Order: sequence, then structure tokens, then C-alpha cells
Amino acid sequence: MKQHICLFDMDGTLTEPREAIDQKMIETLQTLSGYSEVGIVTGSDLDYVKQQCEKLFLHPETNLNRFLLFPCNGTKSYEWSFDLFDWEEKTNANMIDNLGQEKYNRILQSLYSYQLMIVLAFPQLSYTGTFFQYRGSMLNWCPVGRSAGHEERKSWVDADHEYKIRDYWIDEIKKLFVKEEAELTVAMGGSTSFDIYPDGWDKTYVMNHLDQYSTVYFVGDRCQEGGNDKALYDLLVDDELAFETHNTEQTIEIISKIIGNIKNKVEKDDDENTKLFWLILRGIKEVAEK
Repeated sequence: MKQHICLFDMDGTLTEPREAIDQKMIETLQTLSGYSEVGIVTGSDLDYVKQQCEKLFLHPETNLNRFLLFPCNGTKSYEWSFDLFDWEEKTNANMIDNLGQEKYNRILQSLYSYQLMIVLAFPQLSYTGTFFQYRGSMLNWCPVGRSAGHEERKSWVDADHEYKIRDYWIDEIKKLFVKEEAELTVAMGGSTSFDIYPDGWDKTYVMNHLDQYSTVYFVGDRCQEGGNDKALYDLLVDDELAFETHNTEQTIEIISKIIGNIKNKVEKDDDENTKLFWLILRGIKEVAEK
């Protein structure tokens, strides 16, 4: 059995939302990988993970054998392949197969009407493109558009905080699911979007891939009600294995704490193994003397 893996959300945890990972975080994760394997579990698909973490993956000091990727809440999993010199897909779940094409289409039609209502209600905001992105195991709805730049995203975040736009539409989406008798979950994805996926396909899904680890840590920033980190955080927090962060600097502090915990556990295990060794040796000696 492998010892430890530390899972991280990406946007707001390892990186600023939709921004590239910085050098300080790269160095911190490289240090962590000497003590624990590292997993990135995010609502984003693989292309965004590769884009935002490219500097980490291409850095000569990064041991890619110690990293695992779990896009789309862990319903997809990837390991590094030196043969392919790329991330190799190991598992992949499909939302439309689970829900049925006809029901999926009806829900998508309703979401398009909700998008129009938001544009009409908030004409002062700048909307771009790619409002809906099907990721195989989930549907991402980004009212401002995933093509939005920094300023467009900032304007949306400010309006969302002031008018609670996503809070309102989460309630409406849940009513839609009841009407359609659809066993689906909706959660806030990052700072601008919604993640929609079959019940049970939240970030706890990633645990299906981790039976071989004795200890699983998790760090995320959306751990409160409605956030897409909450389910996995709640699963692990009682064992003091889950941590909520509010920015990348705090994430680095949490990683230092996790490394300290792992070191202490290793030292404790070494002490116990040493005591056991001497007890066994003592027993053998006493038997021999008899």
C-alpha cells in the first residue's frame, strides 16, 4: 500500500482563477512530492489543467511520476506516460449516457433560456463566448463566458457578490432538476460558473481511484455550502485531513503543515518499528537462553 497522496483543487487553491501557476507554488509542490504523491482534482477538464500548470509539468525538477490528474471532479483520471510524453487517460465517465440524451437536451434548453435572462438582467456586464462546455462527465455553465478576460471576469465576480446572481440561479436549477426528475447536482465552479453532474459525481468521486493510499489529504477553496469542494472537504475534515484555503499563499502555508504532519508520522512509525524490532530480538534471545 502506498503511503500518502495530497489532493488539491486548482483555481483559487494552486492558481489564481484561470491563471498560470507561479514559481513559488511550483517549488512548494516539488518539495511536497518528495513526501507525498500529488493529485489535482478540479471541475475543469484536462486542457485547462495542462494550460494552467504547464510550467509545473515542464519544469526539469518536477518528478511527474509523483503527480496524478483528476479533471471533471475526478470522473476522469490521468497518469504521466513517458512513452507518450503526455498524460494518459485511465478512466472516464459519461454524463449523457447516465442521464439520457433526451433529458439532457431538455435541461440544456432551459439553461440556455436562463443565460438569456442573465444577459437581459445585467446588460452592463461584458459577455464573451463558450457559455456552456460539455466535459463528458459534467456540464459547465459560465454566464460571463469561458472566453472572458481578466477584466470581464472581475466585473462578473463583483456583480455576483453584490446581487448573489449564482445563489439565485442555483435554486432555479435545482427546481429544474425536480421538474425533470433528473438525479443531478449543481455546484458553484470557481468564481464564475456552475458545475452540473449526476448525483454522487462530486469531488468525492476521486476516492474511487485511491484505495491504495493509507492517507488522503485535500486542500480546496470552495468548501462552504454550494461550493464544489465541499463534499470532499466534509468527507475528510473530521480526520483532520482536509483544509480550506482562501488564496494561494495560504495554500503554501497549509502544504508546509502537511509536510510537517507526514514527517512526524514517519518518525513515529520509525520509533514504533524500532521498538518492535528490539522486542522481537529480546524475545528471540530469551527463547535461546531457555
